[in-house]
Amino acid sequence: MFVSADEVTRSLRGTAGLIGRRPDALRHFDVSERGFWRSFGAIWLTAPAVTVALALERGAGAAPFQLDHVTVSVVAGLVAGFLAVPLAMIAILRRLDRRRAYVPFVVVTNWCLAAGLAVLALPGSLLLLDLATPGLAALDAAAFLVVLLWLHARAARAILGLPAPVAALVTLACFGLVAGMAGGAHALV
Repeated sequence: MFVSADEVTRSLRGTAGLIGRRPDALRHFDVSERGFWRSFGAIWLTAPAVTVALALERGAGAAPFQLDHVTVSVVAGLVAGFLAVPLAMIAILRRLDRRRAYVPFVVVTNWCLAAGLAVLALPGSLLLLDLATPGLAALDAAAFLVVLLWLHARAARAILGLPAPVAALVTLACFGLVAGMAGGAHALV
């Protein structure tokens, strides 16, 4: 599922607006039914992250793209990560009686996840190019992850109408779910 350049631009503008604490940031996202399904096309923005992950998995000097279990496990982990939150939030938002928030929450989560994974490819790239030590790359990745979690918590608070501590817990639960599903799919393959 491909998304248009205009939709990518608007969604990334919305993501940047969330980082900049702009009150109109959520209006940049297409929260229609069409926008919901197209937000899963944001997975294509993670191509740099997939390339870096494959290069790190295989080691220096090996071709990153080969049709084998390593490629399947990385791609399966990515897909599982993108499906985990939308599937879990069906039940959670029903229990919270916030069904109308489902589509905007999933759309913003998908775009934030794609943008975050694309940015998280930078520390891995620096490591692959020997421009960073493993410790520095891990520190950079942790800093980017904190910003990504903060961004998602802001979006969760605005969309779900939750107090900040509860929105932070929702974000941490979503992160745990994405990491667990991605790691589980990676381990199974």
